[in-house]
Amino acid sequence: MEEIFNPNLLTSKLIIITFIEVLILIAILALKKNYKEKLKILIPFDISLNIFGFSLIILFGLVLFTLNYFIYQYSSFTLMIFTAVIISILYIEMGIILSRNFFVKFFDDQLPKEIIYFIGFILMINAGYFTIMFILRIIKANTLI
Repeated sequence: MEEIFNPNLLTSKLIIITFIEVLILIAILALKKNYKEKLKILIPFDISLNIFGFSLIILFGLVLFTLNYFIYQYSSFTLMIFTAVIISILYIEMGIILSRNFFVKFFDDQLPKEIIYFIGFILMINAGYFTIMFILRIIKANTLI
């Protein structure tokens, strides 16, 4: 894995990876707020969109960046596994929220709830896969542009 992870622009790559993960978290928090989701499945906190909420999101991003940096110092393969785990957890949470709210209305209660959850799960796992492949392309890049 060391030959795949090009050490050029290490800080820029870690910032981009962390930014993608924080954007997914912001999308989940926006979905929870818009759907008035009270159930906290994998992400146990509810952040409102004010200065305190933004500061918590920035703090989460800084902690995640620091974790990514220290994990990369240990092994670049471990960083890829850690990134895949974080993205999978975030997309599973998003899939559950969308299955409970959007897909139920989208399919107009014509499908059983189990199938709706399955559809949401499959769609979000595919989104996670493509996000991980995008991050892998970022990691392999030799230049920023």
